[in-house]
Parts: sequence; C-alpha cells; structure tokens
Amino acid sequence: MAALTNSRNTPEMADGGRMQAYPVEANTTIYLGGIVALNANGNAVPATSVAGLRIVGRAERVHDGIPGQNAVNNPGAAGAISLVCRRGVFMYAVNDGTIGAAQVGQIAYAVDDNSVSASDGSGATAVAAQAATFPAAGSAQAAILGHENVSGVRVHSTSAGGVVYVENTDYVVDYSAGVIYLIGGGSIAAAATVYVDYNWGAPARCAAGRIVNLDPSGQVWIDFMHQSAPAI
Repeated sequence: MAALTNSRNTPEMADGGRMQAYPVEANTTIYLGGIVALNANGNAVPATSVAGLRIVGRAERVHDGIPGQNAVNNPGAAGAISLVCRRGVFMYAVNDGTIGAAQVGQIAYAVDDNSVSASDGSGATAVAAQAATFPAAGSAQAAILGHENVSGVRVHSTSAGGVVYVENTDYVVDYSAGVIYLIGGGSIAAAATVYVDYNWGAPARCAAGRIVNLDPSGQVWIDFMHQSAPAI
C-alpha cells in the first residue's frame, strides 16, 4: 500500500487491546485465571517452561461460554472454542525463590500457568568471576560480557568475592545483550575492574512480563503489557 497523501481515519481498538480472543489448541484445557500463551500455530495453551511461546495474559472467560467455565477443548479440534485473555498487571506465584526486591523492574519468565521466575531457564553455561573493566570517566560506562542472553548476574569487587554490588543501585544489566551499565553515584567507580558471575545461553522460557512489585503474600505482580526490559 502506498504512503499517505492525505489524512487517514485510523480506528483505535477499545480498551487499548487489553482483551483479545484466541482459538484454543486441540486436546487442551486452560483454567480461568491462569497464564495463557500462544504456540507456534497461534493457538492458546497454558503457559509452560519452554521457549517459543508468546504470553498473551490471564485467562478471562470462554468466548460465548457461561460464566466461570474453564476452556475445556479436550477432546476437541483446534479452534473449536475460543478463549478471551486479558493483559494487565496480575499476581502470580514465584516458582523458585529467584524474585525479591532487587528484581523489581526486571522481566519475569513463565514457568507454568500459575508461576514465574527471574530465570529465563538458560544457564547451560556458568561463568564465575569474569573480569570486566569499565571505561575511563567521560565515556559510556558499559562493560560487555561477551555473551548474550545472560541470567543470574552477580557483580563483586574481587575474584574471591569481596564487596557484592547491588543491581539497580550500583549497576543495571541488559540481559539480552549481555551488557552491564554503571549507575551514576553508585559504589562502582569509572575505570574500575569488577568480577561477574552469570549464566548464559539461549532462553529456555518465554517472557511473561515486567515485575511491578512484591506482595506480602509472597507472590509477585507481573505487568503482562510489557514483556521486555526498559530501554537504557
């Protein structure tokens, strides 16, 4: 289609597109309130701890179903029923104790349809005490780890441990790119050499959304509208 040469009447989806209906995969049951993903066929399935799924939000209701009805398409052909899913900020369980105050603002990954983790499930290769030196003052304060898709990053002052620096206070991490950035006014000085422990490898889980806050119940609030890290 050609570029515009005049004004255009551009429709806007109601509610910001937060609620959408998706066909349910064959021989599948999705429980209301659970985390829903789309598989490679574009059909709705319960979220699981695998890569390649696309998280679309919370299971809200069966399209044209009765209130409180779970999406039971088992047995059933793909698309025999449709499920309405909602994106928003919802509370789910922490699967493995990886999410605490330091992880607020980071991305959580789906483990199943009821829980999330700060780990993307990669971690096939562990790196311990890799030296990383930041540039001199006046340059961009970034240190490249040399691997993409990192997780479990821990930054400390000596190869034996020393001072353990605090993420989002002393530094931030671009996990997909494998880059550490210093935060001005933090405990790490320009041109400093630090030592980094981390895991790297292709993600084995799909991103559920950004961690908004912790709940006193021990669960965590996840923003399913934002499934990537904030731009640095």
